[in-house]
Amino acid sequence: MKMRIIRFNELSKQDRPDGRTVTKIVQQELNQDVNSMQLLYVTHPRGLKEILHSHEKSYEMLLFLDEANYRINNEDYHINANDFVIFEPGDVHGAIPIDHEVRIWAFQNPAIIDDKIIRE
Repeated sequence: MKMRIIRFNELSKQDRPDGRTVTKIVQQELNQDVNSMQLLYVTHPRGLKEILHSHEKSYEMLLFLDEANYRINNEDYHINANDFVIFEPGDVHGAIPIDHEVRIWAFQNPAIIDDKIIRE
């Protein structure tokens, strides 16, 4: 299991001649055939304690719009706004309560129905 947290404020930015700024967040080999993906916008209410779970075959990539606390593979992490977390299949994770709402863009690749395994 190779969960990664990518800290947005630690990434290098590239200035383009036309004035754009581009930040490469991640390039990831998936080692699987992918014929579907899904993009979800998720809102965790204040104080949510999410059931620990993993995904059997899917990669899950979360872009946090707000600070959050997460339990990942038996360790607690503080996630900053704009951090990107990549979960490989089998990585156990779930939200730890925090005193505000947490907004997340969740990318799942491939999109597989019933791929979630409860681990608590």
